[in-house]
Parts: sequence; C-alpha cells; structure tokens
Amino acid sequence: MIFKEKKESVTKLIFSLDLDFTDEDEKQISKLIDSYFRKRTNFVNSSIENIAGGLLWVYSRINFLFENNYSWSQKNIAGMLGIKPKTVSNIASRIMDSLRISLFDERFARREIAENSPFNNFFMTSSGFILHKDQIEELISRNKFRDEDDDEENEGDKETITNKNKQLGEYFK
Repeated sequence: MIFKEKKESVTKLIFSLDLDFTDEDEKQISKLIDSYFRKRTNFVNSSIENIAGGLLWVYSRINFLFENNYSWSQKNIAGMLGIKPKTVSNIASRIMDSLRISLFDERFARREIAENSPFNNFFMTSSGFILHKDQIEELISRNKFRDEDDDEENEGDKETITNKNKQLGEYFK
C-alpha cells in the first residue's frame, strides 16, 4: 500500500470506530495523524490496524480518556481493531517516542487538559533549575528585602535594588 493511501486508510478506520468523538477530538486526532505521517521514522510496515490502535491509545493517554470511559481503554481499542493490547501499547510507545509526545502535550491534548496541566505551575530557568511559580515570587521578594538591608548599610542606593529586582524578574520570565 502506498504511503499516502495508508494515511487515508488509517484516518477512515479511526473515525469509523464507535468512540463518540467530539469535534475537538476529531481535530486533535487529525493533527496527531498528520504529525505521525509527516515523520520520516514512522512504521510504514505496520498494518493500518496497528497504526490506528497506536494513535488512538496515544490520544487516550495524553487526555486520560481511559480513566473514565472504558471505550477508550487499551483493551477495548485493541478489541475493536482485532489486534492484541500489547501491540497497541508497543506501537503507541514508539509513536510517542518518535514524535516526542509527553502526557499533557499541548499539541494534541484537549483544551481543558492542556489548561489544567500540572506542568503549567512550574518554570525552568535558563540555568536549568525547575521552580514552582510560587517560589519565583518568594525569591524576588526575599531578594528585595535582603537588598534593602544591604542597601541601608551602603547609604541607601535604591536604584541598585530596583535594577537587581528587574534583573531577577527578567531571569524568571
């Protein structure tokens, strides 16, 4: 089967399944399919059922759909496609690795999942430290008070304090 035909077949197979897709699901799954088939390191030799199962399981994992809805479980997806659950898992893992997908991935997640991601509360500094957003405010305020104490000893240079706080604020943006 030609590569382009395989993409069309996978798309038709996925959307022919009875999974009660919302409009947002259809849009995000289409984006996932397009990303997968744009990638040069895909699994062209895999059957369309394997690819469809892997893509559906990736989408289910990103959005945690399997937790509340049995039809999105790995076992059910495999059963609908007539393949083994382990195959679905293996293909999904390879897809996630090749597309560098993680949980809560904003590229393919539903809007509510992306907005409620716990990763949104963390920030990585340019030097590689990971901080909670609350810690950033604490560091800025702690530095401000420390600078004020130092400043009293150094004849009250308010401009120095302001510049240091701006630098620290810029550093944590």
